[in-house]
Amino acid sequence: MHADWISYLNTLELSPYTPADKQAILAPLNHLSILSVTGKDAANFLQGQTTCDINALVDSKPALGAYCNAKGRTISTFIIIKQQNEFQLILTKDLIDTVRKKLQMYVLRSDVQLTDQSELLCITGISNIELPPQTHLYQYPQLDNSYLFISNTEDSCLFWSELRQQQTIKLINSSAWLGLDIQAGIPWLYTPTSEEFVPQMLNLDKLDAISFEKGCYTGQEIVARTHYLGKNKRAMYPASCTTETDIPPGSVITDNEDAVQGTVVLSTRLDKTTQLLVVLKDQAVNTKNLQLNNQNHDKITLN
Repeated sequence: MHADWISYLNTLELSPYTPADKQAILAPLNHLSILSVTGKDAANFLQGQTTCDINALVDSKPALGAYCNAKGRTISTFIIIKQQNEFQLILTKDLIDTVRKKLQMYVLRSDVQLTDQSELLCITGISNIELPPQTHLYQYPQLDNSYLFISNTEDSCLFWSELRQQQTIKLINSSAWLGLDIQAGIPWLYTPTSEEFVPQMLNLDKLDAISFEKGCYTGQEIVARTHYLGKNKRAMYPASCTTETDIPPGSVITDNEDAVQGTVVLSTRLDKTTQLLVVLKDQAVNTKNLQLNNQNHDKITLN
């Protein structure tokens, strides 16, 4: 992340909580980074590596997708933006180097360049603000009246300053923005949860992040088999937990007999309650005694 962007954000007071009402929101999405995929073979390359249909993407219209290993386990989820034959993959900063290295193994002689844009591009989340169409502004997938603004540090600082002069806006940090992603069911993955779930366990089929008609891609056989044979035994659910303890991705969920029932995918504090996305075994949905496998055995409640 560019030092000037960090310096600018340090001059602001960013709330750690997502407002409960429909206030105008502005947030630096510092938990995310951008991997650009360019070159004349970029579209064909990504078509053979990702769950979404690259050929069906519309310029400047973001979509959700996933990158899987050969066993059909999700290495990373992402938002993808197409600009002619160039693509931006937006994924967690935690996984960008891992994904770049794994994809690079498949480039071979293709005309494809993979570039980590973490130091060049800043990502802003905007919600509940009416904005006219403009360069660098994109609709945020699955979130109503929400946008991504992606540009360099200078343009991003100017964008923030102008918006704040025009209207009253609640400034929140990147962790607080995750509350909106959790409400929308967007399952960002981090190192502890990478390669743990097939895409359907993360409800990516329900988010139109998987194409079952596009043909072969890495992990496609397992993903298709899970879909057509109905062998998925886990799914993702919104949940909450009242605790003073941080709940990191990958935290184990058990029942009161200490049998493992699921895993925390995503979490963020909302006042005194932590909002969660959790992947659970099918039979665990009706279990009333779900809890974190931590020292306090904090209770998990499905929303």
